[in-house]
Amino acid sequence: MALHPELAIVMPAPAERAPRLVEHHHLEGRSDDELMLLARSGLDGAFDALIRRHQRPVLRVAVRYLGEAALSADVAQNTFVALLRALPDYRAHGQFKAFLYRILLNQCRMARRSERSFQRALDQASNATAAGAHEVSLHEHRRDVEQALLRLSDKLREVVVLRFGADFNYDEIGETLGIPTGTVKRRLFSAKAKLREMLEEA
Repeated sequence: MALHPELAIVMPAPAERAPRLVEHHHLEGRSDDELMLLARSGLDGAFDALIRRHQRPVLRVAVRYLGEAALSADVAQNTFVALLRALPDYRAHGQFKAFLYRILLNQCRMARRSERSFQRALDQASNATAAGAHEVSLHEHRRDVEQALLRLSDKLREVVVLRFGADFNYDEIGETLGIPTGTVKRRLFSAKAKLREMLEEA
């Protein structure tokens, strides 16, 4: 997935000197918790390494949650800004992914409540075009899925985007949302059933 240009605000700049390349590779081998603590201590490049590691899945989840590319890029950017602001209070307990995706989902919820986000999504769907009949069919199916996702409740949509957008397992979803694994499975089952029903009606 190509990254939206607006993410350049928080995306790391490419290394320009050999010493920086050595440091870059050294940082890439660190855990998320270690990078957060190094970033908090002021080590140059530590937070950039976190962005490089997580920017694509974060943007992918945002797109699936919101169904609109430009708004999702804003949400992804805001997520990393919020993560940066959270550095002073971060506690390293091996739960960075849950911490990051809680921030992301909160940003998605705020954007979802915006009337402008709904209008943008509708405009994008109504103005979409494709060159060939097969391409049109694929595009329309994808649009139907995105629209169906938007019609799910927040609770159901969250488990879907974490499972299929971030490739989280049931335990990771439960940890992120603060719910038991059994609840995750029930919500995912309900979400699939509702999506199937809505797509059959489309």
